[in-house]
Amino acid sequence: MSRVAHTFLIVLGLVALAASWQAVSNYVGSLESVRGLELELTEVRRVGTDNARLLVQFRVHNRSELPVRLNSYFFDLYLDGNRIGGSSSTWRDDDPDADRSLYSRASTIEQTLAPDERLDMEFLLHVFELENLVGAYQESSEPLSWSVKAGFRLIHPHSQDERLLRLQATLQEPVP
Repeated sequence: MSRVAHTFLIVLGLVALAASWQAVSNYVGSLESVRGLELELTEVRRVGTDNARLLVQFRVHNRSELPVRLNSYFFDLYLDGNRIGGSSSTWRDDDPDADRSLYSRASTIEQTLAPDERLDMEFLLHVFELENLVGAYQESSEPLSWSVKAGFRLIHPHSQDERLLRLQATLQEPVP
């Protein structure tokens, strides 16, 4: 009888060890999955006739082997290293075409990216004195260099904890 109990305890110990190994492996995999997210700044262009608006387009790519659930994001846009606006602090003036709810809706993603899946996003950014900012850089005959620093709130695949992941990307405009 004691031999059966001893064998049973050994089997239970091995099962517990395997379950612990699987849990640790899942947790490490979830940490690695968020490191597989990449941000690309695909386009920044002026829209409208008043030249105070920029359409900022991003692409998030999940290069990990696990799905990643994105909840929301925020960003700051830079022109040659100088911050000109962002998702949380943009100049909207009295523009009747500016939908104020756009800013809260744009920051909400609530989507799961499967392995190797991409998500394209765009944001209409109102920038105070955009023409003066861009004009000063264009006079130098140098190509414009845009960069974005973004924060993404995501849920780990196995732990279900929310985490803030900071990413950045740059875009060099071709010489005119």
